Amino acid sequence: MSPEHRTTSQLDLADQSGIKKVRRLAAIAMAVTVAVATPAVAVAASMASAPGARYATGPGKCESEKPGKPGQKDGHKCPTPTVTVTRTVTATPTVTATVTATATVTATATVTATATATACGTTVDSTKPNGNEQFLAALTNGLPFAGRRSTSSNDPDNPDITSGPNNDPGWTDLSTITGFPDDKTVCGVSVDAQGSDAFYKIITQDGLVYTLHCAANGQTLVCPAPAQGQVPESQWVPVDPQP
Repeated sequence: MSPEHRTTSQLDLADQSGIKKVRRLAAIAMAVTVAVATPAVAVAASMASAPGARYATGPGKCESEKPGKPGQKDGHKCPTPTVTVTRTVTATPTVTATVTATATVTATATVTATATATACGTTVDSTKPNGNEQFLAALTNGLPFAGRRSTSSNDPDNPDITSGPNNDPGWTDLSTITGFPDDKTVCGVSVDAQGSDAFYKIITQDGLVYTLHCAANGQTLVCPAPAQGQVPESQWVPVDPQP
């Protein structure tokens, strides 16, 4: 074999392979340290070799090529490098807070009740123009009624009420006669009679007064008064002026 010819031994290959591994692990450790060096997380990487061994920083053999100890097959084999990477992680704790809120709601309701009166009450009125008859007026549930009662010295307390041209039993409903203020509440009624005439008056809740002429010939009570010649049948009319 020529002196210039050189072959690469297995030891040389092992040397270079170990150095490459060391470099690769060192580069990984440094990259990890730079990438995560923040206040929240810190990673430290360090390398330590096996005791008694030093590794070259460049291509070449191990600086120590001591013969192997008795019993070793190969005293020139470089020791397998040992790399220790230490990673320290600082974590920021997460705190979960539970807040319980109590709300008190106070509601005030104002209720306004409006009562509409359908009548101002009940009342009765009467007049006795002679010794033979009495005319009566009654108000109930806002409706005025007219009636007649026969009286005599033989029966002054006759209770029978009649009305109409035939003296039918009962009262005449004056709210059915033309001109009655249906849109108003009647609060009072009265009657007066003289000769062959009877006059009924009503007053509404808002103070309006109406009058109605009825025929009273001394034997019957007819409301409204029937038409006579040029005088038309009577009806409710508001007085003028109003009180």
